[in-house]
Amino acid sequence: MNDLFRHGKSFWSRKKTGSLWKFLIPAAIPLLLLGAAGVWFLSGPRTEDQRFRSFTRQLFCQEVGANTLNLHYTLADPAAYGIDSTRISLGTMEQSAWEASSMQAENCLSALEGFSREELSPQNRLTYDVLRDYLRTRLEGTAFYLYDEPLSPTLGIQAQLPVLLAEYPFRTKGDIETYLQLLTAIPEYFQSIIDFEKEKAQAGLFMSDASVSNILRQCDAFLSSKDDNYLRQLFDQQIDSFSNLTIDEKISYKQQNQDILNAYVMPAYENLMKELANLLGSGKNTGGLYYLPQGKEYYAWLVKSTTGDDSGIEAIEERIRQEIVQVSGEVQTLLSSDHGLTSISLDEYESQEPAEIISSLQQMITRDFPEAPQVSCQIKYVHDSLQDYLSPAFYLTPAIDDTDRNVIYINPASDYNALELYTTLAHEGYPGHLYQTVLFEENSDEPLRSILNYGGYTEGWATYVEMYAYSTWTENATLAAIYQKDRSLMLGLASFLDIGIHYRGYTRNQVAEFLAKFGIGREASDALYTNIVEAPANYLKYYVGYLNFLDLGKYLEEQLQDQFSLKEYHARVLAIGPCSFTVLKHYLTDPDYLRWAA
Repeated sequence: MNDLFRHGKSFWSRKKTGSLWKFLIPAAIPLLLLGAAGVWFLSGPRTEDQRFRSFTRQLFCQEVGANTLNLHYTLADPAAYGIDSTRISLGTMEQSAWEASSMQAENCLSALEGFSREELSPQNRLTYDVLRDYLRTRLEGTAFYLYDEPLSPTLGIQAQLPVLLAEYPFRTKGDIETYLQLLTAIPEYFQSIIDFEKEKAQAGLFMSDASVSNILRQCDAFLSSKDDNYLRQLFDQQIDSFSNLTIDEKISYKQQNQDILNAYVMPAYENLMKELANLLGSGKNTGGLYYLPQGKEYYAWLVKSTTGDDSGIEAIEERIRQEIVQVSGEVQTLLSSDHGLTSISLDEYESQEPAEIISSLQQMITRDFPEAPQVSCQIKYVHDSLQDYLSPAFYLTPAIDDTDRNVIYINPASDYNALELYTTLAHEGYPGHLYQTVLFEENSDEPLRSILNYGGYTEGWATYVEMYAYSTWTENATLAAIYQKDRSLMLGLASFLDIGIHYRGYTRNQVAEFLAKFGIGREASDALYTNIVEAPANYLKYYVGYLNFLDLGKYLEEQLQDQFSLKEYHARVLAIGPCSFTVLKHYLTDPDYLRWAA
């Protein structure tokens, strides 16, 4: 076991891959800023299906229109949906907005339940069930406003906002104007986050000094290139390549951008740093959520909402434990069958170029996955100033009405070997995030489904197919199998300890003692403990989602027996799309839905 776990140190220091999913902003108001939903559908279309589709379309338009950044990433052409995109906003973290959101979510749920579910088509019935589940889960978390954390070194808005701004697509001249106005909204948005953090401090819920220090270092890294920031560089590149602009207009836009960066963006980050530094010492809890008032209750809700698994903490914990035991045994069997294999360095294998890997994966998955739409994919690399604080890789989702624009970022700081790069691009590209996203958008005509964030489904799927990808790496099949078990085991241990730290109250020393039994040293243990404290339930989103996909595959095989195929299972999962695993399990075998889907 010790031979295998010598690979663990690099794992603990690596943050998880993922997608920059829709509705990152505003961080604490993630659901449905709605209007008077109860009266939307009382007039107009006569059939229940028509009334329902009118309701979901209006709901979608009001939600995406509330936030400029979300709107621009969700729709390439808002006007085609009747959305006026002139209002510029990044949202707010104010408690009044959270309370209004909760009240409006109640109104929406009441309106939704006013429909006759049985009169809806199978497709609309699925949307009904997904939305009802989403709203109910959201409302269960109403009391936990101050437990949210929009700031963290890797997953915090201050780290991810620059990437979203850097990738902001200029489709029209108006987009350039909107972008520049959006930059001027950052100080106000950051101030709402600062006020929120002060509220947390007063309530005894503020983050630890260690977390503050890590965020300050991340902000300082972003500001270190203040005079030649990459937001200026990338803006200039977009302007230079933009057609139908005169030379004078290009010069003017570039100067406006530089002036706004200097007058708004950089001061916003400086002010955030100053105010966070003033709050040092306010965070008394250096451990998990277990040690906060209502911390266990919040964590239980967070796990449910994050993973989409409503089986409860104890059941999830036991499922993880079972998988750890099983995979541990499989590892021992593999190692005993070839004692010298783990001494082989993966550095001996030469990595392909990312584009070549993407192309290879597209061909490799045709046996077990539905045919994928043909779209473009651009590989980019994380800027130097953000490499220490962003994930090893991530996928930027395209607009739902322009799915050809896909971007995968690779973080050079991760220093991938051949196998890691291959499986990472499977996670982010094919058959992972890019494939799942584009396939769903191409086959769904319900835009509301695209903005409901089910992290357990999306990250669980990407982890599930990442594990699958190990079996398609042809350089050394046995070595790939060992590393796949290693990956699963590490994720399992991290997820098990996530529950231990936040729900059981495990201390830093207890985590170190636990991991020492697996041959993992103190430095790696401390790194994992810090990651888990700063991002509760983040590991579970990946691993619990992954386990659910394993279990649902077995469930469908039991139902279909000789008629089961992996390709059919994947086709059903992908057609149903992001939702909770309770809803997903129901629709995998729902006869009405399957007849409609066929």
